[in-house]
Amino acid sequence: MNTVFSTSQKIIGNKAFNGFIFFLILLSAVIIGIETYPGISSKQRLLLLLLDKVIILIFVVEIGLKILSYEKKPWRFFLDPWNVFDFIIVGVCLIPAVDTHFFAVLRILRILRILRMITFFPKLRLLIGTLLKSIPSMGYIILLIVILFYVYAIVGVFVFGSTDPTHFGDLHHTLVTLFKVLTLEGWTDIMNTHIYGPVSKDNMQIISFWPFLYFASFIVIGAMIIMNLFIGVIMSSMQESQNELTQEIQELKSQDTNSEELYSKIITKLDELRNEIQTLRKRQDG
Repeated sequence: MNTVFSTSQKIIGNKAFNGFIFFLILLSAVIIGIETYPGISSKQRLLLLLLDKVIILIFVVEIGLKILSYEKKPWRFFLDPWNVFDFIIVGVCLIPAVDTHFFAVLRILRILRILRMITFFPKLRLLIGTLLKSIPSMGYIILLIVILFYVYAIVGVFVFGSTDPTHFGDLHHTLVTLFKVLTLEGWTDIMNTHIYGPVSKDNMQIISFWPFLYFASFIVIGAMIIMNLFIGVIMSSMQESQNELTQEIQELKSQDTNSEELYSKIITKLDELRNEIQTLRKRQDG
């Protein structure tokens, strides 16, 4: 049994094996991409299906080897969130292809297999960890955005609803309009309909500057200040993640240093014991 555990550990730690798994992840993504072309997928249906089954089988074997590498404590495999992530993705791939809308959607989720590449790149794992750590702080920023949208939408309906019912006729249409404005796409056209009066080739009469203040203040607060808050939260979480990673590396190095010191002490003790044995033999021979 110990041989099985040690063999699985060697396989999982082998660079060639990990490279092969990475290649299969890319291959599975290519296969799913080919399935979006009916002409090709219908002709090569059996080949694509066979490759898909083989890839899933190898993924299952890989998960099994990882679980076996934990020896008599297989539950420790699920203590690592990235292991759970891989396990769920492989589990989704094992869902049978039943001809229902529900299972059809689950089968489409096979594209999630390409997300397994995240576990192969520490930098990507760091970025994902940073985003997850940013979620609690982002919640308050999102709440601030919701309040901002709601306030400006109410003002927009009362002020511009009668003159521009297409964009500001009711609350939900106004929210959509404000989202367009926040993306800075075509917001000047929406604003100009309220700044200028009847427009002709020879005449552009300015009715009021108040619409400019409305749109400009919304863009400054929403697109600049709040988005910078998002960036600040992500950068702060990134720094925390880097500090944690640096601390883990230092702890591992200290453990290695302690192991080397312990190893050197054991070697020294063995040399001393060997010298004592040789001294005793010489005395006995004498």
